[in-house]
Amino acid sequence: MTFLIRNVIDKIDFFYHQRKIFKVLKGLNLKVAIDIGAHKGEFLSYLLKLDNIEKIYAFEPQIKIFNELVSKFSNNKKVVLNNFAISHESGNKIIKINKLTSTSTFSEISEKSLWFKLKNIILLSQNSIDDSYQVPTQKLDSYIHEQNIHNIDLLKIDTEGHEINVLNGLENTLKKQTIKYILIEINLTKMYKNYNVKEIENFLKEKKFTLINSFKFPILNFEDRLYAKQN
Repeated sequence: MTFLIRNVIDKIDFFYHQRKIFKVLKGLNLKVAIDIGAHKGEFLSYLLKLDNIEKIYAFEPQIKIFNELVSKFSNNKKVVLNNFAISHESGNKIIKINKLTSTSTFSEISEKSLWFKLKNIILLSQNSIDDSYQVPTQKLDSYIHEQNIHNIDLLKIDTEGHEINVLNGLENTLKKQTIKYILIEINLTKMYKNYNVKEIENFLKEKKFTLINSFKFPILNFEDRLYAKQN
């Protein structure tokens, strides 16, 4: 039953949610994209359908999920796969693997939160966390410098409460104004401790990014927001 529920959620994500976002992205002339939290390639698959896309740098720290990415995309010359996490510093962090693997997280979970309790009920489990282990992390600034990336049309961030950490590791790149659009997941629950939507909004506002669209997931309590760099 748990597998069936996970499968239903994954299919809603791929065939409805990601497709809705794709319809907007088609009009943005995207050539270079960075996909942080690539999971099984749901968003990546849609990026590859864009006519002008030339290169996608994808990041997924979960070992089993990354192996699925390799089986799907390792022969695609447009895709660069990375099996580590992006954060505000280079080092190592413990990732908590969720039964619903798209929601695995570095964040500290508030077990008293209503959404966490509801999620456990949905997944028919007293604790939806399956496993935890250490993964390497790197600042995106460092990676962009190492890969000699000069222009980024789209930065997508889906890291289950770790989004502000990713942004904080991007200060140098943002100063150079090389990113045109940022698509970022916003969690609307109180499941993650020290998670603050306002902090993300203020960061992007300070860096001169304007909200141009939002995409609410139909079942789970989150939305993806698309921001554009002001000229």
